[in-house]
Amino acid sequence: MKTGKKVLGAVLAAAMALSSITPVFAADKAADKVKITFMSRDSGDTPMAKVYEDQIAAFMEENPDIEVQNDSVYEESAYNNKLKVALSTGETPNIFYYPAIAGLKEWAQNGVLLDLTDSLNEDEEWKNTFLDGALDTYDLSAYGVDGIYALPNELNVDAIFYNKALFEKAGIEKTPETMDELYEDIDKLVAAGITPFGVGGKNTWVMGHIFNNILAKRIGRDGIIKLGTGEKKWTDDDVVECLQITKDLKDKGAFAEGFEGMDYNTQMNQFLTGEVAMISHSSPIIPEMFNSESEILDDISFFAFPYFEDKPEYKDTHVVYTSGWMLSGTMSDEEKEATLKLVKYMTSKESIQARMNAAMRVAPYKDIDASEDAPQIFKDMVEYTGTIKDSVGEYFDYDTCSTLVDTSRNGILNMMLSDSAENTAQTIQADIDANRPQS
Repeated sequence: MKTGKKVLGAVLAAAMALSSITPVFAADKAADKVKITFMSRDSGDTPMAKVYEDQIAAFMEENPDIEVQNDSVYEESAYNNKLKVALSTGETPNIFYYPAIAGLKEWAQNGVLLDLTDSLNEDEEWKNTFLDGALDTYDLSAYGVDGIYALPNELNVDAIFYNKALFEKAGIEKTPETMDELYEDIDKLVAAGITPFGVGGKNTWVMGHIFNNILAKRIGRDGIIKLGTGEKKWTDDDVVECLQITKDLKDKGAFAEGFEGMDYNTQMNQFLTGEVAMISHSSPIIPEMFNSESEILDDISFFAFPYFEDKPEYKDTHVVYTSGWMLSGTMSDEEKEATLKLVKYMTSKESIQARMNAAMRVAPYKDIDASEDAPQIFKDMVEYTGTIKDSVGEYFDYDTCSTLVDTSRNGILNMMLSDSAENTAQTIQADIDANRPQS
């Protein structure tokens, strides 16, 4: 019996010893994983957030040696604050989103961002999946920094969305291609007792987008970039002219009385109930419209923002707001390899198609089609996007002056209320002169 007890004791001791080292082995295995962070503006129960979660989970299942932490935050200010803290503490997310172009200059110079040029050139097949010109958006050479510092992820394509039934009621047989034709259609709509444009002026970005389209069609992409880098000024005659054209739309009766005090929700309600004929907006409005209970969805379509006949060289310059993924420039070699593996997985045709199908977001990639059961307007938008060869974003994306967004948009609203185009230009330029960082 004593011998049996000794054997049993030895077995128990061995079992206890084995159990004590097993957690250490598991911990070591977990420690061997390369950990990377992904940070976007899609979180919670949004369709895009759910697709991101599924794709990250599938990626980790295929790559058990990589752990991806999803730190996405939906609310804009909370996201910006979280990113700011991460950057200031040296914990730059491996993949993250930031809504600027010129604002990336300092990060690129300081090594916070990864120059993706070599990675793209080393994988031509991957590089060629992006739409022509899409990568040029994040080429910072105009700011004195050579390289491409982000990957385009989504495109918000600006257009004028219109009510076909109201156009027909006003006797408009085709959508306008030139600004003169748009002016004629505005007159026809007003004569028929129809408000041409729904505009929520209280949300200053609405008029800002209209002005941005006019700017693109009169001074082009190069002109807007030069405005951002300081080679052009807001007080230049052609920029003042763009402000005046924007102001003149009010005098032509394009907007409802008192539009300056209306908000965005009012604008959308007016459009989706058939009270106004048009809104100037971008492609994300499509899922927003189809999530509403509007009864006129079949009557809604879109057309490209018209061009100026005396500026035919900018006829095909389109406003496209690009959302990009930035990659950390402070990664170890292991992290870089894992991060590039993830981003290539997320930009595979299958991943992109799944995201577009789920959320009706336009993707900046070739050979991607809207699903068969998608609304026709979204199919048309995807097809239209594929024809765009020359695009430009928000004018302030190309300027390092952090106060320009508020100063310019508030200035445009004040101009619509009472101020002159000349005074507005002077106010904006004075703000830039005072607040744009000196390089």
